Amino acid sequence: MTLSSKKKTVLAGLVAAACAASPVVSMASEQVKPNVLLIVMDDLGTAQLDFALDNIDKQALAERPSPERYEGDFDKLYDAAKRSMPNITQLANEGVRMTNAYVATPVCGPSRAGMMTGRFPHSFGIYSNDDAHSGIPLDITLLPALMNENGYATANIGKYHNAKVRKEFIDESIQTRDYHDNQISIPEPGYGPEERGFDYAYSYFASGAALYNSPAIFRNGENVPAPGFITHNLTNETLQFIEQASEQDKPFFVNLAYSVPHIPLEQPAPAKYMDRFDTGNVEVDKYYAHVNASDEGIGQIIAKLKALGEYENTLIFFLSDNGAVHESPMPMNGMDRAFKGQRYRGGVHVPFIAHWKGVLPENTQSDTMISAMDILPTALAAAGIAIPEEMSVDGKDIMPLMKGEKQQPHKYLYWAGPRALHYDSSNVDFWNHYWKWISFEEQEFIPSKYIEKHSKGEWAIKDQEWSLHYYDGGNEGFELYHYANDPAESINLAAKHPEKVNELKAAFYDWIKSKPAPLGWGQDRYQVLTESAK
Repeated sequence: MTLSSKKKTVLAGLVAAACAASPVVSMASEQVKPNVLLIVMDDLGTAQLDFALDNIDKQALAERPSPERYEGDFDKLYDAAKRSMPNITQLANEGVRMTNAYVATPVCGPSRAGMMTGRFPHSFGIYSNDDAHSGIPLDITLLPALMNENGYATANIGKYHNAKVRKEFIDESIQTRDYHDNQISIPEPGYGPEERGFDYAYSYFASGAALYNSPAIFRNGENVPAPGFITHNLTNETLQFIEQASEQDKPFFVNLAYSVPHIPLEQPAPAKYMDRFDTGNVEVDKYYAHVNASDEGIGQIIAKLKALGEYENTLIFFLSDNGAVHESPMPMNGMDRAFKGQRYRGGVHVPFIAHWKGVLPENTQSDTMISAMDILPTALAAAGIAIPEEMSVDGKDIMPLMKGEKQQPHKYLYWAGPRALHYDSSNVDFWNHYWKWISFEEQEFIPSKYIEKHSKGEWAIKDQEWSLHYYDGGNEGFELYHYANDPAESINLAAKHPEKVNELKAAFYDWIKSKPAPLGWGQDRYQVLTESAK
């Protein structure tokens, strides 16, 4: 008997007994708590997936400059992206694609904090990765804690960029020039995932991880050996946890955070993945081979769910934590402007799929504006778990929207923090030198001028069709774009629509005025942002 049938048999017996005692029984009593699987990629662009490629202008995109490391024939790069995630393509075809989905910030740590809390991370001082190094404050309740309190087996597998950490280095004699290979980030007491609501954690706590034999993996608070290929390890840990939850007859919540395609990706994926790509540029082949390895893992997890009889009882979310960096292959972020680290659409617009066999409609899409913060209230509602009255949440339950009902979860979405041009095309000189340095072609390391702590501030606000931007380091004043028709945010309409500028500016100020100052990033620059919206 499968896990689902066991649960249903038990519940059916309870319902029958209740019916004998009382003539009124809620239909909710008969429902099985769904499993929730949250799959988060690292820096995957919106157009690096098959189902998103119909929305791009190939000719216009092919004319945009590519980074030297990932140059190549555009059609071959396009084809590689199209073929890189067949299991996700199938999931999209069988589920709901949210084409106007955004993350809470354009960088990893705060973005993931938004998912785990259902809140704008600015609400607790996290505007940037520099702030995220302080960890999500311990008085903030996380999604896994609520799931766990309500009978769920919970696991964090992979990246957990929400802990306050200290760093140690491995023996200098075996270090490489990739800091992911050399550093071990260790959570401070109270901040580890196993202390924030996860029953089980197989995690690392930095922006990225070594691709092979990572020294930085922790299992339930203990630094453990991680021999082999990290993507395989994360997949296998997920498979084992799901199997264990099945044996315990418990619903599960898994936050599966793959480490790819976060650069540098110096080492190739195993040969069977590399052999699937031949773009003429081995760096592009490596990039999409690593993405393909994660997709194969997702396929194995789906097969496991089916074998356990849990596929139709599992709500799956798939998304990226932010947009792609410029140092990645076409089609990157498609027609969207800019990259990770910026609050233009290319930094915060992400691929987003929801799948729940038999509950959500198949092969549908919605362009209604949603946020990754909506995952928390949606998952809790699906599980029949009430959000505690004392818990502040900015996300909304979007299950009705995904089922096809008319819903506008958010009138506005807001962003504020440093414009980190570190990931942008304007930093190409740094990256060209970095690639040579990391491969020992250059001996001197030259730091980037554009990391967050040196960056000036920007803010943005979006409604369903318009976006307004302000940059402390710019000279254009306010930038207004009708992104619904201009996803490249290239035509500034501020002078033509002053009433829209005033509306969005006032809405942003009403939001930002109650937010605390950043925990780490420059507080003087935060004040400039606040004052600019008055």
